[in-house]
Amino acid sequence: MTLNRDVDTSSVVYRSIKKHEQKQVLDLLYSIFPCNPDDFERSYTAEASPDYQEGDTLGAWHNERLVSTAHIRRLRIQSSEDDNEYLCGFISNVATAEEYRKRGFSRHLLRLLIEKMEQSSEFDLSMLGTDVHNHYSALGWEQISIPMIVTIEWNDLNSIDNNNIKWCSAAEVLSTDRDLLFKIHSNTSRKYQYSRTNGTMFTHWAGWDWQHNEAIVHICHDAEPGYVVISKPNNIDDICVYEWRAPNIDVERKVLKAAAEKILQRHQTNIIRFHGLPQYIGIDELNQWAANSIKIEKKGDMMIRNIRLSNDKLENIKAAYSDGTASCWLADFF
Repeated sequence: MTLNRDVDTSSVVYRSIKKHEQKQVLDLLYSIFPCNPDDFERSYTAEASPDYQEGDTLGAWHNERLVSTAHIRRLRIQSSEDDNEYLCGFISNVATAEEYRKRGFSRHLLRLLIEKMEQSSEFDLSMLGTDVHNHYSALGWEQISIPMIVTIEWNDLNSIDNNNIKWCSAAEVLSTDRDLLFKIHSNTSRKYQYSRTNGTMFTHWAGWDWQHNEAIVHICHDAEPGYVVISKPNNIDDICVYEWRAPNIDVERKVLKAAAEKILQRHQTNIIRFHGLPQYIGIDELNQWAANSIKIEKKGDMMIRNIRLSNDKLENIKAAYSDGTASCWLADFF
């Protein structure tokens, strides 16, 4: 359905979404985007988005109908470099009803969100993920290419199943070892990473994402423990070492090798895909594992915009995401 271009839309009203109007936002989003049940509700629930404030979702209304929306997710970026926390306004849920597109509604909502962040004393920067770069670059967001998938043909692996290495489903490990997983996650931070804030939030987002991907999890119970997650373990075309946390290079080597050997034992392949680069292990060592057959795929769908950081700090954050020293787990994009 296409709205007649002669229809007067000058009466469109732009304002924040009230709590009792959130269902209209959800109805609009589900009518546009194919997704899983309850995906968008998570933007508003206390356990999933505890920092959400009324006014973080804006809408455009025409004849009392919600026709366009844009949303800020308040994500806190932890820095292990300076022990600070930076509030990121992550732009999401940008959507316009099909018949109202190409009239500038979403762009106007984005300008209002920028104004909201700039006038607030809280926000430090803004980020988003998109493949429609021009729409956002015109408003000041810059594109960043980040290493997303690292593929190696790992030569030195044991194809015999090691019964001493225990793998559990995401649901099982979160029910028995949630506090330990959260402690490992919190104590082994990357240069920059999104904070999962507390154990409840960690369980909600990591648990939901891991279970959605039918992930299996191994916890390395060394004196300084670590963990590793394999997603889509039954799908040889999509299996991936999805996320891992380790306190040092020795534990990182151990958990990554355990995951690689699990993939070899399950699918008889030593082609191993990692989501992102290791925290401690360098490219030279990866090349040794892979006999120089390492492949790093970069994605350019992340964008960043300064709100009130110094230029040096912004460039530092951009560089960390570009070189892979900042973590970018999919379970963090809530």
